[in-house]
Amino acid sequence: MMKAEMVYSEKIANETCECYYEEFTQKASHQDAKTKCKLEAKENLNLDRKI
Repeated sequence: MMKAEMVYSEKIANETCECYYEEFTQKASHQDAKTKCKLEAKENLNLDRKI
């Protein structure tokens, strides 16, 4: 398995965890929360790479 050549920041990790917690507590669906926050984290990583 190849490693992704991305730089993960603590800020993005914290935002992803906070997103998951908020989504999970509101909807009580692990899958929905995981999917939404995964997409948001991916967007944030792409934005950080363009800078």
